[in-house]
Order: sequence, then C-alpha cells, then structure tokens
Amino acid sequence: MKYSKIYISFFVCVIIGFGFIAYLMGYRFPEFDKHRDWTFIPENNDAVFEIEKTNTKLGSIRIVPNHKGLLSTIEENGFLFVKVITEKGKTIKAFPKTKDFYIDSLNQRFIFSNEIYKSDTLFKKELVSYRFSDYKKQNLELEDFVIEETITEFAKRKNYPEKEKLNYEQTEKLEKQIKEAYIKEKEQEVYFYKTLYPVTKISTQLSPLDTEFYTNQKGELYTVEKTRVKTDNIHNMWNSIYPLFPKYGGKMNPEIFEASILNSSTYEEMEKPTIESNFLYTGYLNASFRQHHTNYYRIKFGNKYFNFKYKDKAIAFPNQLNIPKSENDTLACLIDDTLYWIYPKVNKIRKQ
Repeated sequence: MKYSKIYISFFVCVIIGFGFIAYLMGYRFPEFDKHRDWTFIPENNDAVFEIEKTNTKLGSIRIVPNHKGLLSTIEENGFLFVKVITEKGKTIKAFPKTKDFYIDSLNQRFIFSNEIYKSDTLFKKELVSYRFSDYKKQNLELEDFVIEETITEFAKRKNYPEKEKLNYEQTEKLEKQIKEAYIKEKEQEVYFYKTLYPVTKISTQLSPLDTEFYTNQKGELYTVEKTRVKTDNIHNMWNSIYPLFPKYGGKMNPEIFEASILNSSTYEEMEKPTIESNFLYTGYLNASFRQHHTNYYRIKFGNKYFNFKYKDKAIAFPNQLNIPKSENDTLACLIDDTLYWIYPKVNKIRKQ
C-alpha cells in the first residue's frame, strides 16, 4: 500500500512535469466552439444561405487599369489559362491557352504568346494581342533593337587607357569619363530608349511581374538586350544599356494590378478565435506547440448577415470578389481557386 502511494505520487508528478514542459513549449487547452450552429465554410448546411460550389476554376485575380472586369490567371500543365470575369465570377472573355501572358498598359491591350519551334533548341515567339475595349485580335512582330557598339568596344575605339593599370580613384574617374562620352555619342539611341515603355509579363510564380520587352506609342515591340558582336559577358551588356536606358529592367508596381477587395475584405470578425487543437512545430534545433484556431466572421447582405466559421488549418479562406449590395444579392468568393456563390436560399427557390 505504501509503495502504491509512492508510485501514484511519482506518476502524478511525471504527468504534472510533462504538462508544465508542454505549457512552456506553447501548448494550450482546446476550447469549446462558441457558435455550434454556424456553418464551417464551405460546407453547405446554413439554414438561411446557400453556399453553391461552381465548376469554375479561377486562380490568381487581378485588376487591369482602364479595363472593365477582373482578370483571372491559372496555370495547368505548363500553360496559362486567362479569362476576364465579372465581380461575381462570370466569364466575359476566355482567351486561348498560352505559354506567356503580358499586359501592355500604354496601348491598352493584352498580349499572348505561343512558342514556335524550328528545331529542338531554336524557337521564336508568336505574339497576338487583344484590345481592352473590344478584344479585337492583332498579330504582332517582336523586333530586336541591337546595341551596335558596347561601352567596352567604344572605349577601345577611343583608345582610353586600360583600367588594370590604374588605381581605384583613377579607375572611377576614367569610368565616369567613358560613360559621359558614350552617352553623348549615342544620343540617337538615348532618344529611342526614351520612347519605350515596359510591357508587363504576368506569371503565377513567386515573382508575378517581369519585363521581357518594351513598346512605344506606335504599338511596336522591341527587345533591347542583343549586341551586334555576340558576347557571353552579361555585365558588358548591362554596362552598355543602363547609361543609355536608365529605365531598363524597370517593372510595373504590383499594387497597380491588385484587386483591393482581396486584400481588404468586408468580413467582420465577430469573436476572438477559439483554440481547436495543438500541433508540434519543429524548426532548426527547436520545437514548440502551436495552435489551430476556429475563426468567426459575418458579412452583411443588406439588412441580413451571413455568419460563418473558418478553420485556419484548412488554408482555403473564402477570398471575397465583390460586396453584396442588398439582402438578395450574391457574394462571389474563391476557395482553393474554385468559385463559390453565397446567396439567400429564397433566391434558389425563385430560380427553380
């Protein structure tokens, strides 16, 4: 009996010790659901509102300045599928699949490309544009504006001293002289570069905006990286083009294309999140407990509210595309790149 009490005491101490260690590592007790009658998004079991899953895949959503509608881009099997949609996700214009997709803000057009292969390694891009206003199609040509003489070739022709024989201060002074003389002699090139504007390449990758070529007010397209004498020295090309074309490589501000509703939804957070469960997070030489939460939101439909719950471990947050304007309106949202419509069930009855 005596030993039994000792074992029990030891066992209780071990449990308390482990509990204390777990607490120090961040473990917290799960909490009761504050609104058991609210539906978990996207489950369609709300008493008042219908949560309809459509067959429409949309992907990344952007706005385009001076263009009506939203732009959806999604990548499948190495191709981009691009479409223009309304704020409720309905398709206005679906474009053919493409390898690359661009926005020419200057000339108000979308540009798509296909890769035309001449051999296993040699290919060119076939470019097609669609005008913002009426989606009129036009075939385009991409020209190379060639750097006829690099700054290194220019310095040799002008017999400037070799940098290797100079100290740091002398080298800096010489480079400045060469650059100024190079810009002065290439004034025609400088004037041409001033007419160019970047064409924005849209991607679904981590770096969503890039610049591959440029355009002017005539709608002509140009690349600017080629040199007359081929060189593998990329720095020689950069050192030549930047003095003449300071805006080379410039990219459009990503915020220009961001759909503001996706970053500032009108969902209201109704309660402090409750802890649903714990999970062990391991990092480099450390481990800690973190929590999965249940979050509580509502969104206004005129004089009504749609209340819903969201588990943050689900990741698939309902990204809002529009703001319901009345109690009979429809909320369009994206969950896992799929379009959902949320609306009062009475509207569904009226449709039948």
